[in-house]
Amino acid sequence: MADPTAVDALTVLGLQAQLRGEFTRADRIFSYSTALSRRELRPQIWAIERAVAQGDVSGAIRHYDIALRTSNSAAKDLFPTLIAALSEPRIRAELLQILATRPAWGDKFVRYAADNEINPEGVVALFHEGQQTGLDVSEDERSLLVNALISQGKFESAWEFYQSYRPGAQRNSSRDPNFVLQANRPAAFEWRVGDDARLGAAILRQGEGGLLDFSVPPSTAGLLVRQMLLLPAGIYRLEGRSRGLEQPQSSRPYWTLICSDGRELGRLPVPNSDERAGRFAGQFTIGKGCKAQTLSLIARASDDIMGVSGQILQVRLVPLQSGQGKQK
Repeated sequence: MADPTAVDALTVLGLQAQLRGEFTRADRIFSYSTALSRRELRPQIWAIERAVAQGDVSGAIRHYDIALRTSNSAAKDLFPTLIAALSEPRIRAELLQILATRPAWGDKFVRYAADNEINPEGVVALFHEGQQTGLDVSEDERSLLVNALISQGKFESAWEFYQSYRPGAQRNSSRDPNFVLQANRPAAFEWRVGDDARLGAAILRQGEGGLLDFSVPPSTAGLLVRQMLLLPAGIYRLEGRSRGLEQPQSSRPYWTLICSDGRELGRLPVPNSDERAGRFAGQFTIGKGCKAQTLSLIARASDDIMGVSGQILQVRLVPLQSGQGKQK
């Protein structure tokens, strides 16, 4: 085995040669260093850079693999660069061959790629092509990637990828009216409860379906649940059913539809559950130029010592006019 101090010394000499502009000498030093040891990160980075400069995609990916297998600190430096390069088909092809060998860093890379906004469309291509090589991508990671695309305003790409693993999803209406889906990390196109733990909102299983349960302490308001939509311009009907809600009119929760540009398209207060057997309905109008919307249930503050509690058993937003055709 090579003397670690010798490898360290060669790394220093190689860096010094680079700083002096002696690139040929630096190449010789780093080449010798990688021959002595595969565990030193800087020579592996040099090998990656040299392979890239020579157009050797296979060699570059091979040295990525070596560096990531042998250095605990390599991921934070190499993952972003590797993800940024995923727009290149040759790089994806070579990388998928490495990932098919189940390297120790593979799962971490897939998670990192899905959960960052470096190059989400390149990651989509990697995940699609990875289906042919057995790439293991969890539902949570797919949802994270959908959300990364949406955060960059790439709504069409996000929807296309979402439909690739939720083939029955409908675009011309809200989805999952009975809160059936129980996802650990839901995509923005699915029901997502708010982040404020004080509001006590949760999607719970009930028989073969589900429900939204909420319990809000006194004098507290905020988001209970939301779902992103990509509805075309038109008139829509919101309809649903509640249980256990009993509040004065001023503190009843309400549904709101917000355009992605910040415009509020309307509100619909939820009546008490003893009215019309808990059923509620109303209309929203979406004008032209509003490509994406968010349907949300908002809790209003109550002075009642018990706060606000109840359940939404069903809710859906559908086109009011039958002339609006269905979209993928």
